[in-house]
Amino acid sequence: MGDTVKIFGSPGTGKTTTLLNILDEKIKEGYEPNRIGFFSFTRRALKEARRRVKQKFNLSDDDLDYFRTIHSLCYRTLSINSGQVFKGERVKEFSDLVRIEMSGVSEEDTSGLSVGSKKGDLLLFCDEVSRSSERNLKEVWKELECEHSWLEQEFFSMALKNFKKKKKLLDFTDMLDAFIKEEYIPNLDIIFVDEAQDLTTKQWKVIDKLSEKCKIRYIAGDDDQAIYRWAGADVRKFLSIKGNVKVLPTSYRLPRKVHALANQISNRISLRQIKEWACKDEEGSVTEIQSIEDVDMSKGNWLVLARSGYQLNKAEQYCKRMGWFFEKGYNEFRANKYVIAIRSWIALNNNETISYDELKKLYSCLKTNVGVKRGFKGLKNIETDVNFDLTYLRENVGLLAEGDWQDILQGLDPEDVLMFESLVKSKDIFKNKARIRLSTIHGMKGGESENVVVMSDISYRTWKKLNTEPDDEHRVFYVAITRTKRNLFILQPETKYSYDIR
Repeated sequence: MGDTVKIFGSPGTGKTTTLLNILDEKIKEGYEPNRIGFFSFTRRALKEARRRVKQKFNLSDDDLDYFRTIHSLCYRTLSINSGQVFKGERVKEFSDLVRIEMSGVSEEDTSGLSVGSKKGDLLLFCDEVSRSSERNLKEVWKELECEHSWLEQEFFSMALKNFKKKKKLLDFTDMLDAFIKEEYIPNLDIIFVDEAQDLTTKQWKVIDKLSEKCKIRYIAGDDDQAIYRWAGADVRKFLSIKGNVKVLPTSYRLPRKVHALANQISNRISLRQIKEWACKDEEGSVTEIQSIEDVDMSKGNWLVLARSGYQLNKAEQYCKRMGWFFEKGYNEFRANKYVIAIRSWIALNNNETISYDELKKLYSCLKTNVGVKRGFKGLKNIETDVNFDLTYLRENVGLLAEGDWQDILQGLDPEDVLMFESLVKSKDIFKNKARIRLSTIHGMKGGESENVVVMSDISYRTWKKLNTEPDDEHRVFYVAITRTKRNLFILQPETKYSYDIR
């Protein structure tokens, strides 16, 4: 193994940009792109790395074969075909066999590591965390405080193991194991690892194996933002790596008041790398509020963050009542079927055309026998690669609808109608992104906004852990407040269980 450079980057200091700048330099020095590995926890950084290098050095995707997530690297190196992977129909087959409902299998890039709502999803998640972190399954089950019994978990994990063996299938954790045992691996000169604090024990073993022949590796991350220990991440490994340490000096995101509060919270973390870093030359603001309705979100960009999803309900109701459109969780504004339906209806009535995909969304929202003739909602035997105007739809595809969208769409409650009317009036409905986003803290790691509201309420279960393992919660709320580019609002708790941000 060659030299190691550890890059610590606090929020907004530009970890990924720093890695990309070093990458540029190394290619200019003569390193071959196909002997450079650039690995990240998520696809977002990889996409930017590929785009930048291709554009700057006139390269193709084939030249950047090792710009991948770690799971994608294993998949390629092992020459696995899709039929060998435990996903899709194979998951359904297993679900039917064990008679436990599952919504799917977790992918390698989960951007927040959400777990499906079915019992089988959590059973699978427990199993994956245990194997990827190399921890005892019962220990993981206890720590996650699952509602299902230990006997259910034990049965599920054993059945899954036997099913994969019988069908000769691999899941993503199995791929890591196979790669670690593989004799012939890519021979890389340089390795870049982004978001290193989020790697699991097994992912680190893959990185270590890749590092055996490399000349130099750059490992970037922020231990203060290590909020996925519950999902198997191993921040201790990141902290223990020996190498030359570089601390990025300036955050281009945080103003002074938010920066001071961030340092206050990070200083509570017992296991961490001490870092000196400055903020941007802007005062900013930190304001305590009693209710979500104390903030006027009618203008600007907003991010509302909570420890758990259910704590966002009041914020959602407030936005609906005020007629402000918002995105919640992973539901994107531009993908909302009613947004598409209203846009499409307005376009048709302005003598414009709509695509087949837009037509599908519109028809799914139309009232039968009012908006569309019975039997036409399925859009059978219709071309999919052409655009449609109002006349064609009336004459050929059973369209009956006339008048305003409020009269022809089904499934909208009064709050939804008020919200969409406001959007149409402000023309925000024609934008591709909502101004307001409601999210769990874990779901928005890496995000940022001019204005951020952080709810200090936590669940009783989280409150108990705060008293026994406080570092995890310190890191979570450190991540929350450091999404702020200008104004931070701290929502005071409504229950006796809360995190003391101030």
